[in-house]
Amino acid sequence: MDSPTPNLGLPKREEITCPQCNNIYTNPKQLPCLHVLCLECLNNLATTSAQDKIKCPICQIEVHVSDSGSMENLPNCLHVNNLLDILAIKEHHASSVTCVNCDQTFEEASYCFHCDRFWCQACLNAHNVLKENKLHRVLALKEIGDFEDVLKGSVTPVAGPSSEQKDHSSEDMTAIINDISRRLDAAREPSRKITSCIHVLEENTRLVDYRSRTNKERIQRTVNSLILTLQQKEQELVAEVENQTIKAKEPLEKSKGELQEKLKQREQFISQIEALIQRSKTAGLLPSTKLIIDELFEGLQELEDPDMLSTTEWKTVTTFAKNNEIFQSLQSLGIGHLTTTKTATEANQCSVKWFQTATVGLEAEIEVITRNSEGKQCYCPGDYMTLQLISAEDRNTVVETKITDYNNGSYKISFIPREGGHHLPTIQVNGETVGGFPPLLINQRSYLSVRAIMDGVIETQTLQHNVFHRVAQASRPARSREMEEKTLKRPWGVTVNDKNEIFVTDLRNNRIVVFNEVGTFIRSFGHKLVKHPSGICINSKGMIFVVNRGNDKILLFNSKGEYVTTVHNGDLLKQPRGISLDPQGNIFVCDTGNKCVRFLSPNGSILKTIGKGGLQFPFDCLSYNGKVYVSDRDSLLIKVFSANNGSILHEFGVQSLGEPLGLAVDKTGHLLVSGILSNYHRVFVFTMDGRLVTKFGGSFGGELGQLNTPTSVSVLTNGRIVVCDCLNFRLQVFA
Repeated sequence: MDSPTPNLGLPKREEITCPQCNNIYTNPKQLPCLHVLCLECLNNLATTSAQDKIKCPICQIEVHVSDSGSMENLPNCLHVNNLLDILAIKEHHASSVTCVNCDQTFEEASYCFHCDRFWCQACLNAHNVLKENKLHRVLALKEIGDFEDVLKGSVTPVAGPSSEQKDHSSEDMTAIINDISRRLDAAREPSRKITSCIHVLEENTRLVDYRSRTNKERIQRTVNSLILTLQQKEQELVAEVENQTIKAKEPLEKSKGELQEKLKQREQFISQIEALIQRSKTAGLLPSTKLIIDELFEGLQELEDPDMLSTTEWKTVTTFAKNNEIFQSLQSLGIGHLTTTKTATEANQCSVKWFQTATVGLEAEIEVITRNSEGKQCYCPGDYMTLQLISAEDRNTVVETKITDYNNGSYKISFIPREGGHHLPTIQVNGETVGGFPPLLINQRSYLSVRAIMDGVIETQTLQHNVFHRVAQASRPARSREMEEKTLKRPWGVTVNDKNEIFVTDLRNNRIVVFNEVGTFIRSFGHKLVKHPSGICINSKGMIFVVNRGNDKILLFNSKGEYVTTVHNGDLLKQPRGISLDPQGNIFVCDTGNKCVRFLSPNGSILKTIGKGGLQFPFDCLSYNGKVYVSDRDSLLIKVFSANNGSILHEFGVQSLGEPLGLAVDKTGHLLVSGILSNYHRVFVFTMDGRLVTKFGGSFGGELGQLNTPTSVSVLTNGRIVVCDCLNFRLQVFA
């Protein structure tokens, strides 16, 4: 009996769209959690990951990356490939499709409605040999007339035999579909259990990794402590040797000085005697001369001292004798040992001091106290903690979790929520849940300016005439030299390091200024080296890259602000501005004068050019997740290029954006774009695919929260946003 022809239906957009790049799937691969992504998207995630694993962007399940760094070993998603082939037939009729068996593409192929797959002719012969496939309904692509009829299951081949179809009543069809659905649900249940087991195993793997890392850190701290102690003992012994040496040399130096003085006097007497004798040979020896010579000889006899050499007991020797017991103890006992114990921590006894509020994109904190079965605070170095905020869509919306261990049973968990709304918090210690918590409301962000970092405004801009004039402030006292050192006169580029130190290029003062998070001046550097500095960025090692717009160079400084080298000597760049680094340390820089973005190696060699002919005024650039985002000021657009081959992927902007300037990515994975439009100077928040989320800032002005030419933007580790408020001569921090 023939099976009913399934109603395939045209594939829906979401069924064939990669959730990562929002484009039609290319080479779809299936993760263990059953979610599907393009191979290129997976490889980009693997490339940007600092560890040997990636997270599924949908469910956050972690997947290990192969040693080759490619995710190509993941299984192909046959279902998605089939949908893509159906779409290809719909759009191109007889275009090539992929055979389910050999994975080759053919223009001449057949479709089996029972297998729900495409087959090439060679593999179809093998398919038809099997007895269970004899009643399968198969059509060659060239036999298909109207594609819509194929989708409805009512097509008749243009040529060739067809199987006899048996009609079914709608009731029978419903019963069959219900039966299939029931069986499908039953088949899915083991998959859910397997997925759950995989999740547990991955959590256990993370626990093992955490404890391994903790032990390594403790061993290193112990060794460093021993080294410090040995160095202190070394300094003490060396100091003792030096003191003994000084004491032993004092009488010797004294005796040496006395003898040198006596020797000097004797040499003088002898020289005088020799001179008198020499004169006597020509003039004769006079009685008076003889008397003088006798007196000189008497003086020589008085200088003679039989005890002039002090006696030193050279048989008494002071030498260093090493402590053999220490070496024997280290050899036999070592610096410590590994012990296997069971943690005394009981999850159901642990207490949590919860935060009052939590806000999207900003760091929040909780305190966890580990306790034993008696409820007493206890400390077990291997305890492992996790925090999740589960949304209504069953997603964990926590990013960048950090745990501070105070080594006394008290822990601080810092985290940043990605989404607003009610979430169910889950805290686990060693895989066991700590108590139960009511749903938590994550507040939406307000983007309020909390402070301005500045010493004082010395110039303002008259918007109507676009000229600058000095502000008359008679009451302001004369600036001291120290105050002038702290004053920003044209802040242009801004970036931060992992210590929340803020680095800003002071274009008019030709220097880089460093502030802490609260705005306290720390230092400045680059004097007489930088010339009209614009873009600035910092790599993972704290090395600072500065773009010199004045001489087209890129300079490198260490974390202390000391000059290291000139990365690029300026022979190929023209009026460069924004700069960004990829995870491998390669450099992207906006070559504004040449209307392109240059891709440079870490040593400054230009590897390729991006956007040539497609950019009008590249102002800033950002390397993120295998893509390069460029703010093209004069085209009023953000343009997105492939970091791999430099091809343009898409572009976006909104009418109210105006001229896009600085770029950054916040802690929730949104793109920040500072922009200017007439009297509105703002920062826009987009999704990475260009959908506008919100904006902040406002009308042009100098009040707190208002902006005047926001040239760049950066993000602190706690999620707060630093905006370079250029023509207000300050930085502003938004929470």
